[in-house]
Order: sequence, then C-alpha cells, then structure tokens
Amino acid sequence: MSTPPRGRPGGSAAATAARTPFVVLVVTLLAGGLIALLLLNSAVNQDSFKLNKLEKETTQYTDEQQQLQQEVDGYGAPGPLAERARELGMVPGANPAFLNPDGTVHGSPQAATAPPAPPPTTSTTTPSAQGLPQGRTQPQTLGRSPSPAAQPPAGAPPAVPTPTTGR
Repeated sequence: MSTPPRGRPGGSAAATAARTPFVVLVVTLLAGGLIALLLLNSAVNQDSFKLNKLEKETTQYTDEQQQLQQEVDGYGAPGPLAERARELGMVPGANPAFLNPDGTVHGSPQAATAPPAPPPTTSTTTPSAQGLPQGRTQPQTLGRSPSPAAQPPAGAPPAVPTPTTGR
C-alpha cells in the first residue's frame, strides 16, 4: 500500500501560526466570561446581604407595630376605659332619647346618675394590674381632683332636653 504524500515540511508551522489568534481569542473570551461571572456572583451576594438586613429590619418594625397595637388595644379595653372614665368624673348614661327627623322626641330622656362609689381597696396595684400596658402610668390631673359626679349648679336648667310633641 502506498502512503499519502506528506505536505511540505514547513506546512504544519504555517497552520499552527494561523490557529494561534483563534486560540488566543477563545482563551480571552473564556477568561473574560469567568471574570464577568465572578463579578456578577459578588454583586448578587452583596445584594443578598442587603436583603437579609432589610428583612431583619422589617421583622423588627413589624414586632414594634404589633406591640404598639396591643398597647392601644389595652387602652381601649372596657375595664381600663371605664376606670379612667370614673377617674375623670364620668358616669354611665341612662336611657337615651332620640330626635326624629320631624323634630319629635322618641323615648323619654333621663339624667345620668352616679353609681355608688366602689369600696376603697387596700392592696397596692401596679399599672399592669390595672389593665394598663407595662411601662405606662396613669394620666396626670395637674393638681385637680376629679369630682365623683359632675352636677349642675342649683337653679340651673336641666342638661337633658324635655320631650316635646310634634310641630
């Protein structure tokens, strides 16, 4: 069998020289891609740390908001609210009367009367035992003592409107 003739002795060097720019280009693209991937990965990690920090802050703010909402709910609870109203001299209202659109009165109005004062307690209570949230104190009255029942002076007209018939 015959062997194929070989090319010129310098032919392989020319082919290698022609491939060198292509190999350099491929290696450069791969190195550039790896560097870009490394930079992108670093940016993603940095954003991940920032996201983690913001999530922790959001959790803290949510917890604070819930704590404040519980505090507000504590102030609006019936027991503490009634106690603070009594301290201000307020009394529960009696049966109300309503005005109809034509000016007539529906129901019979009655003046509110103060219930008998509760017996004084000898035990000391903390603000939390009175229904107030921890760390909060009773409102100050600035030297005034609330009266048990606010009553109009003698001879003053009644504060409740008198029933009238239609016009």
